[in-house]
Amino acid sequence: MNGVLRQMVDHRFTKAHASEYLDGELSQDERDRVDRHISICPKCRTLLASLRRMIETLPGLAGQPQPTVTDGVLERLRREG
Repeated sequence: MNGVLRQMVDHRFTKAHASEYLDGELSQDERDRVDRHISICPKCRTLLASLRRMIETLPGLAGQPQPTVTDGVLERLRREG
């Protein structure tokens, strides 16, 4: 396989298996494939970095109450009143 075609195939593979890569669910050969690809592909590095941030952030959101529309309206009325 030529270099450009290999890059395209590895790009699709990396995008399709990014979650499994971060979860440690890929075989060593598959991990090595993703590692080689992300060493030359800024788009896939960015994708993996974004997924990592999301994975790290999600557990902290579980205990935080989310404001409702009603809460927002009441707060605005208090400020304006």
